[in-house]
Amino acid sequence: MASVLSTVLQWALSIVIPCFTAQLWRFMNKLLTFVVVVALAVLLSTMWLAMNKAEYSPMGTDHEVAVTAKQLWKPTSVLNIMKDALLYVANLLPSYEPLTAENLLRHRDRLDGVNYILQACFNKAIDTFLQEPWSVQQNAQLVIQCGGPPIEFRSGKGDCQISVYVLYKQIQCDIKERTAEMYLARLAIRKEPLSVGDLLRVRQSLRSWGVLPEELGHCLEFAVEEFAKEPFCVQDNAHMVVDCGGQVLNFASGEGENKINIYDVRGGLIHYRIRISGSWTSIVRFFHGNKNHAQTRARKPLQLE
Repeated sequence: MASVLSTVLQWALSIVIPCFTAQLWRFMNKLLTFVVVVALAVLLSTMWLAMNKAEYSPMGTDHEVAVTAKQLWKPTSVLNIMKDALLYVANLLPSYEPLTAENLLRHRDRLDGVNYILQACFNKAIDTFLQEPWSVQQNAQLVIQCGGPPIEFRSGKGDCQISVYVLYKQIQCDIKERTAEMYLARLAIRKEPLSVGDLLRVRQSLRSWGVLPEELGHCLEFAVEEFAKEPFCVQDNAHMVVDCGGQVLNFASGEGENKINIYDVRGGLIHYRIRISGSWTSIVRFFHGNKNHAQTRARKPLQLE
């Protein structure tokens, strides 16, 4: 009896399953056809609206008359519509690459013999990226735009923006910090330009970011006061190290041959020491009124804005 039921069940399934499969296949074909028709209808409607848009122009002095100018159909208008649609969809999707040295090298090598300008921009980007501290490399946004659409790379939150572009046939690179942490990380490893204005600029930037310790602020004030007294032959060829409040800042001008050190010690004293390079510079400095190679003063606020 069981064998008879099993045979009947197998026979029924062999009839029902092919029938059900055929019905499902026909339904899917109809559904796909419907989707394609709707998509084509939407596309054609968009094209029709674009080709029949009205252009209004004012006429007369007392009133305006709307004149509809029906535009001629052009094949390029269809291409523009499709291009705009693709760009719109592309903008909705993530458009950046992971920012690593290996990924930059891989993209640069693909351009060998294809696009020399873009390859040169990648070389500039790679050199700049490798000079940045590790904390910046892990949290940066790099945008390369050299004769084409921008190419974006990103790591972390992209708190340090690096831009590489061509301006007046020269490859330029701009770096902008978006957080105080990024500013301090870059400031700790690089040499800032050295002048009275640059010392004030760095001091103001630290204050704006809210990361200017009191000790470092006093040292920078003392640096501005003493450095402004130096003759131009010293100011234009010096390397200054400010070591105060647990932070070290480097400034340089020219070849950096005249060494200036500013540091604080216990007891609230700030020291300014300079080592002159060359006898001629020493003579100029002497007649300029700078006879001492070391200055010391107690910490006190110096209002220089």
